Amino acid sequence: SDEKGYASLTPECNTMEGFEQAVAELKKRMDSALERARETFQQYQAQVKGEKAVSDFHNAEEIWQALEECSSLEEMRELFNELSVRKRQEVADFVLTQLNIFKGVASTFSQHYNEAEYLLE
Repeated sequence: SDEKGYASLTPECNTMEGFEQAVAELKKRMDSALERARETFQQYQAQVKGEKAVSDFHNAEEIWQALEECSSLEEMRELFNELSVRKRQEVADFVLTQLNIFKGVASTFSQHYNEAEYLLE
């Protein structure tokens, strides 16, 4: 805290480049906190409804099995895109390397997966 009672979110920076790096690190930490909060919130909502949230599953295969049960691409897209980036990467890696992407739900997934942003479109 400074003399006015303000807390600093970054270390003291002597250059604009140093400040930009500090802000980038702060953004990364905030994004990580947001993802953890999103997962916690989804788990809470599922618990209230008496369901198991897709984000409760720990491995990519379990998550994929839940996604396969979706009744539409839109439902799959919504559930998949709500996962953390790490879990989306793990599921995509599982689907694209372990499953036959030329038929069934895996084919639909592979056609709509945006590898650059780790999202289903």
